[in-house]
Order: sequence, then C-alpha cells, then structure tokens
Amino acid sequence: MSRIRQHNLHLILQAASAEFAAKGFDGTQTRDIASRAGVPKANLYYYFQSKENLYAQVLLGFVKPLLQASAVLRESDDPASGLQAYISARIRIAREHPHIAKVFSGELLLGGKQLPEECRDLLYAEARRNVECLRSWIDRGLIAPVDPQHLMLFIWSATRTYTNLGWQMAHITGCATPQDEDYDNAAATITRLVLDGVAPAAVREDRVWLFAT
Repeated sequence: MSRIRQHNLHLILQAASAEFAAKGFDGTQTRDIASRAGVPKANLYYYFQSKENLYAQVLLGFVKPLLQASAVLRESDDPASGLQAYISARIRIAREHPHIAKVFSGELLLGGKQLPEECRDLLYAEARRNVECLRSWIDRGLIAPVDPQHLMLFIWSATRTYTNLGWQMAHITGCATPQDEDYDNAAATITRLVLDGVAPAAVREDRVWLFAT
C-alpha cells in the first residue's frame, strides 16, 4: 500500500469515526466525512465504494483492540492479575479510541444489525473464550462460583461507562471530557468491585485478595 493511499485511508477512517460517533449512521453525510478528512468526496467512494462499507470498516477497526484486551485473560494465569489486566485494557480502549468505541456501542445498542459477519464471528469467539476462562477458574476454586456469563457482562458494561454514559459522567465529574485520572480511577474502582466480588470464600474470610493498585 502506497504512503498516499495509507494516509488517505487513515484520514477518512478517523473522520468517519468522529462523524458516526456524533451523528449516528443515518445522520452522517459522506460530504461531511470528506470535509472533516480534508479530501474530495470522490475519494470516499474510490476507497470504500459506499457509506455502508465505510461504516463497516470503522466497526472492524474496533475489533482488534478488543481481541488484544481479551488476550490477557488466560486460564493458566492468576485470576486477580488477569482480571485487573483485562479491565485496564478495556478502559484503555475507551481512552484511546473514544469515537470508534461510541460508534461500536451505538451499533450494539441497535442490535448489531450492520456488524460485518467477520466482526460477529470474531466477537462470538472472543466471548466464548472469555467465559470459558472464567469457568475454568471457578471449577478450580480460584474464584467464587458466580455465573461466568453475567460476570463477563458486568465487566463489559462497567468498562463502557464513559462511552455509553458520557453525558451523565460529565455531570457527575464536572468535566466534559474524561481525563487520564478519571480513566485510572475507573479501572481501579471496577477492579476492586470485581475482585472483591469473586474472591473465594476462604479468601474473603481472611480479607486477603491481592492485586496491584
């Protein structure tokens, strides 16, 4: 891929992410994406053929960081370390990819009707692997016998707070845009809630459940 092509693709995808995040798929016009990207409108159709294809590419761009976050959950690892790393990785996604995260969450709230098939397959496989990792830890008595599916759903929803509830969070924190400290505090709080909630009975009795702060 030539440098010019790569540069144009990057500009268009960045602009499209911001426009889709602000206006949704139906409210976004390709001319506005082109204007934000600083390229002729014809370039959008040259590279992506349609708004639908461009939207699909924006969604697919969010799958890679999600899979990278899931890679830290390994059955052979200590659950406390693994869960903390996973939560931190998902919070980092919201911090580093705010526009794509909002587009992706918005699409899921609408039922994921425009998710590419490739995207669906990867997400289904990721979800199954994550749940099986939790189930393995439960079966070995490393974490409490909670429902692994609902535990994973809780982590997903909690780590999407800044993406899905931006308006509410801005009023609570008094800051229109989350700062690094806000994301760090979110990761620490969610981690503590999860680890305290899944600590084995013997550990809870001793009040010992170690994780980095």
